[in-house]
Amino acid sequence: MKRTLTLMISVAGAALLLACSPENQVPVDEEITSAAGDVAGEVATQLPDMTPVEGEGADEAAETDDAAEAMLPTTDIFLADLAWTGAVPAVTNIRNATRHPGYDNQPAFLPNGHDFFYASESEDGLTDVRIHLAATGESQQITSTSESGEYSPRNYGVTSGIYFVRQLADGTTQHLVHANANGSDPQPVLDLTTIGYYAFNADRSQVALFVLGETFTLQIADVATGETTVAASGIGRALYSEPGGAAALFTTGNEEEGWALNRYDFASGETEMLFTLPGMGQDFAAHRMGDGTLVYLSSDDGTFYARTAETEWTPVADFRGAMITNVTRMAVSDDGTTLAVVADDRSF
Repeated sequence: MKRTLTLMISVAGAALLLACSPENQVPVDEEITSAAGDVAGEVATQLPDMTPVEGEGADEAAETDDAAEAMLPTTDIFLADLAWTGAVPAVTNIRNATRHPGYDNQPAFLPNGHDFFYASESEDGLTDVRIHLAATGESQQITSTSESGEYSPRNYGVTSGIYFVRQLADGTTQHLVHANANGSDPQPVLDLTTIGYYAFNADRSQVALFVLGETFTLQIADVATGETTVAASGIGRALYSEPGGAAALFTTGNEEEGWALNRYDFASGETEMLFTLPGMGQDFAAHRMGDGTLVYLSSDDGTFYARTAETEWTPVADFRGAMITNVTRMAVSDDGTTLAVVADDRSF
């Protein structure tokens, strides 16, 4: 299915796209495919941005390709403008940035810009990485693979290339991959083949990983050596680098009792629970203000909330008034002026 998208371009985005022509896009590489041969047999499959399924249900959920495809949600990415009074944002001008039937998810803004990478369902039902350009309102395809799905794309600067998770055709092998900004020369960052999500520290020497298994664990990997240590268990799908890269922010909990936001400090190796998310929401974003204040954002049952470490959750917007339903993933541009949220697809 073809995608028609709308939004704005930064200089950083233009630099990243110099080589993004279709002929430069590459298929799944043989090195990654061959590395999948020895993967453990009974590992829970993490579909792109699905609620994690642990234990026996994980095997049942991944029994057939048809069942897996049926689970893929139909979502769009919506944008909104943010204007701040202190640490409280006002949300205006909500608009659909992707607007097509299918799956668009996991927006990640480029540093210091309003362009963003995201995962998008392709014609074969798998996911590819695309970049959405703020200046033109158009998107360009970054990866194009017929036997694998790519998701969780992130960029850490003009010279950093792009990172994403690649799920191979066996449905269980999931690598963290680094590639050039146009998707070429994809290489596994680690030997680990059960990675769902990830968050790097400031210099990308360490990476926090959502690792699949009967219990989902937060594992910290040394990128140079590949050694990992378990930092937490029973974690949720939301895992991000704290702005500045000093820590990884992640959730623990479940859909019955709610979710708590936690902070893993890369330097000390210590973990602390910060606070619970509002209601039954399990997704969040964090934005650092110019004065250094860290503002946390979340959503529950159509209401958008904000808070700091010193304040409580404050409702700041009602998405239902704009017909935005079932908000999940969210991201904020570095300058704090643009919000991206994932919600139900309303394009058909």
